[in-house]
Amino acid sequence: MRPRTILGLGLSCLLGACTHGGYGAVDLGWSLHNAEGEGAKLAYGQPDSDNVLLMMTCRPRSGQVLVSLTAPHAPAAPKAIELSSKGLSSRLPGETAPAMAEGSALVEAMAPASDPTLASFARTGDIAVVENGRASRLPVRQAERAVVADFFAQCRAA
Repeated sequence: MRPRTILGLGLSCLLGACTHGGYGAVDLGWSLHNAEGEGAKLAYGQPDSDNVLLMMTCRPRSGQVLVSLTAPHAPAAPKAIELSSKGLSSRLPGETAPAMAEGSALVEAMAPASDPTLASFARTGDIAVVENGRASRLPVRQAERAVVADFFAQCRAA
């Protein structure tokens, strides 16, 4: 699984204009992809493009989720991914690598599929990325709720 090759938009976009309709009124949403030999990929970004802000990948029944986030390039890139859902939060220590998009980095962190914040996201559809104490929600449309639930059902350990 090499999400590094498809993540394009940055965390600054997420925390700024993108989620407020300013980035050329980019329509962002959740999608699920299953690639043979790679497992399930749940992505939040621009539909039918490589512009992805947050991606979660897993091998079926592995019980582990790789969370990938596009962020500003080092030294501003975070060393962890902080997520929140319905009052729960998780700080996932990660590793930073250069991303395909110029001036951005990719932060990757492993988490158990049973992580309380991820489990809340799977159950409720509520998730936000937190940076410097500021949470930016990644809304799940009603039609996308099944996609999120399906992803986590595939990831849970047997």
